[in-house]
Amino acid sequence: MDRMFKWLLPALIVVEVILVRAGVLDLTAAVVVVVGIEVLLLLVAARQIAVAVRRYRRDRAGGLDLWEALEGGLAVLLPRRIARLAALEPLLWICLGRWLLRRHHASDSEFSYHKDSIVGPFLVVVLFTTPVEVLLFELLIPWAWVRWMLLVGAIYMLFWVFGFYASLVVLSHRLEATGMRLHYGVLADGRIPYAEIAGVERERLRSPGGRDGLRVAREENAAYLAVGGETDVTLRLHSPVALHGLLGPTIPVATVHLAADDPQRLAGELGRRVEDEAVKAGQGSDGLPNTSQEPS
Repeated sequence: MDRMFKWLLPALIVVEVILVRAGVLDLTAAVVVVVGIEVLLLLVAARQIAVAVRRYRRDRAGGLDLWEALEGGLAVLLPRRIARLAALEPLLWICLGRWLLRRHHASDSEFSYHKDSIVGPFLVVVLFTTPVEVLLFELLIPWAWVRWMLLVGAIYMLFWVFGFYASLVVLSHRLEATGMRLHYGVLADGRIPYAEIAGVERERLRSPGGRDGLRVAREENAAYLAVGGETDVTLRLHSPVALHGLLGPTIPVATVHLAADDPQRLAGELGRRVEDEAVKAGQGSDGLPNTSQEPS
């Protein structure tokens, strides 16, 4: 039912456009049909928005962060992949604003990974080439409306590249109360509970193809969050966990390799928290070893 409502809204819009453009109905019938479709659009939109708001509130109450809950709410209105892209857009601009205004100050529980990223040097290239591209548009393209479209697109892409780099800086790996939050800017994220981490190792590895970002090696049952084509810390898991890429979740993996600017500090602090979690799991609620047995 939810899937039907999700596609009903865009389907009604398409039907309305076809009826108006095709001119297959006389004026009176067209007005009646269009008014009826408009009413259906309002009813469907109102129902979907109400469901989306309830979904968002439920996910927030369930412990999801703002952006995960927003994505879940938008998924009621849109296909999941489009909902994820829609939720990432405002996050990108917020990261850009925090970076430009120097509003981000990393805490002791946050660990950066962006220093070896190729995105930084790429910013310099884009900053100098974009004005040249705009000048070429003016000189080579005779249609004004095309030049305006290309100008808007070039400016948007310039800000998008800066926003993406800002997200690499602002969205660090973070050690939370019960687990580790992983990021590769706005393009990938994941959360691994401390209880699921079997071991933490410092080892420098090359990602598949030497590429940055989230990469999955199926033959290794592993995921790489690489920067500069390499990773610095390896997490061995008790059971497979799925990470989230740009267009959806990965397959569950039993090993996660990730980049870090200070791998020694990350491995040490994460290892300590994993050990603390293991100690808690072996104790009762009063802090004593849990040795209770079933009555005979």
